Amino acid sequence: MARIVLGHRDGALATRLARTVLTDLAAEWPDVQLVPRTLTGAADADDDPVLQALASGAIGLAVVACDTLRTPLPEGVALVAVTRRLEPRLALVTKGAVGMEGLASQALIGVGADRDLPFLQALFPEMRPEIVGTDVDRALARLATGELDALVLSASTLIMMDRRDHARTLLDPDVLPPAPGQGSLALLARSDDDLAAEVAYTLQHRPSYDRVRAERAFAAGLPGRATGALATVDEEGEMQLFGAVALGGTTLQASVSGEAREAEELGSELAKDVAAQLDALG
Repeated sequence: MARIVLGHRDGALATRLARTVLTDLAAEWPDVQLVPRTLTGAADADDDPVLQALASGAIGLAVVACDTLRTPLPEGVALVAVTRRLEPRLALVTKGAVGMEGLASQALIGVGADRDLPFLQALFPEMRPEIVGTDVDRALARLATGELDALVLSASTLIMMDRRDHARTLLDPDVLPPAPGQGSLALLARSDDDLAAEVAYTLQHRPSYDRVRAERAFAAGLPGRATGALATVDEEGEMQLFGAVALGGTTLQASVSGEAREAEELGSELAKDVAAQLDALG
């Protein structure tokens, strides 16, 4: 029996997602032994334990939230499948039916990721953002006790942690853009591992895959920048790609459209357009 070790990051959410993927793959591939493995350690641009384990052969497949995945991928590692995307937008969580404009000046806002900080500061400079990380229950508890005035979290994280009722107020991308790939789950394999790629492809959702490729290409074309992106694909295969960059106290936004099969080209094209605008600003 063939054996594939499926690696994932540590944490409650990463573990839950990996278990779901493992269950789905096991149902489709009963003749393949799938073994989960948790890989500890923080991931950054140069040091990602999951990608290192994959590249070294310690694991055969990796399950990673797309919005935490570096661009570009290391040589020899391929994005082989993306599962059906959940809600990609950010959600505003408050005690009542209060929008961003209804929050008091100097409100303390908990955000889930460093990337969200410059966008929030650019649009609402009077507010005080604080990183709360991925511990959703603790963040919600701090909101309930009044320690925080509001939360800005990935709607998909709330949904996957069975906190869907808190994701009622979704933020439009032109207000606070989502991270590239947010709400999507990536399956990665080594470029030369045909079996792992074939197994992972069972869960491929092509529209989600194309959307993620476009958004990641946009981010890859603007290295070192705080980027946000959201692509949509209609029934005819036409893609609309929105991209944003946080720059000091402002944001720069742009969009492009084209065929979804040219997703990466569209993302790169939009990044070049935005880079030219950034150069013009000096």
